[in-house]
Amino acid sequence: MKTFKLVGLSVIDEGMHRRDIPFIDGLIINKEDGQNRWLVEAYLDDEYEPVFAGLRERTEFQLQVTITNPGNDPANMLVAVRSITKMNGHISVLMEGLMIPRRTHLAEVVLAGLVEKGLQGEALLQEFRQQMDERQGVRARDGRT
Repeated sequence: MKTFKLVGLSVIDEGMHRRDIPFIDGLIINKEDGQNRWLVEAYLDDEYEPVFAGLRERTEFQLQVTITNPGNDPANMLVAVRSITKMNGHISVLMEGLMIPRRTHLAEVVLAGLVEKGLQGEALLQEFRQQMDERQGVRARDGRT
C-alpha cells in the first residue's frame, strides 16, 4: 500500500455539481490490490456529519480528491462511506472506492451540466473552458484565479 497526503476534497452530487468540503487533515491510500481500490480518510469539523451520514445511505457517490500538491489535477473517484467516527467536535470519515479515468469523465460531467443549463454555441464553449479550468485548479484564462 502507498499513502499520500489529501489536499483537496469535493463531493459531486447527483446533479453533477461539485461541493468543496473543507477538512483539517486527510490521507488517501492506494491499496495496490490489482483492482484500483483506494481508501480516503478525512478529518473534518462535525458540522459535515449530516452530509456524510446522508452519503453513507447511498451505495456509492462521486468524489474528487487532490493528492499531495494543491496544484495537481483532481482525481475522480466512485466511493462509499465505510465509517464515520466522532472525535471531540470533529469527525473522521473513511471512504473506499475506485479511481475513475479522469480526463474523459471530468469533461463529460462538466459538459452534461452545461447542456442541462441550456447553454450552446460560444456561451457553451466559454463556460466549459472556465469550469474545466476551475475543476482542475488552473488559473482562469483571463489571469484571474
